[in-house]
Formats: sequence, structure tokens, C-alpha cells
Amino acid sequence: GNLRWDVWRNQASPECYILDELYRDRDAVEAHRGTPHYQDYLARIPSLADRSAFVLEAVSVS
Repeated sequence: GNLRWDVWRNQASPECYILDELYRDRDAVEAHRGTPHYQDYLARIPSLADRSAFVLEAVSVS
């Protein structure tokens, strides 16, 4: 379900990284969130970083 992921660094704030993930569909996102490694990530990330998430929708500009 995870088609790709990238890590971006904010040039204005080099200590700020953004993890960008692309999934096949909503079911793939939910399946990923149920995996042990994702649950481990959720348990660890509050002590490491601020975390905010948002969902983007692709639009055609042709």
C-alpha cells in the first residue's frame, strides 16, 4: 500500500524535517497504521518531535 515516502528538510529551519508518504488508498493507510513498526513509531515520536499530520488530495491542472 505505501507507494513511496520522502524526507524533506526545511531550508529556513534546518532542524525541521517533513516525512511525505504516498499510499495507494485509504485502506492502505489504515493497514499501515496497524503495523507493529508504526505503533512503535507512535510510542516514540512524542519524545522526539512535534507531530502534525494532514492529508492532501491531488488535483488535475491540465
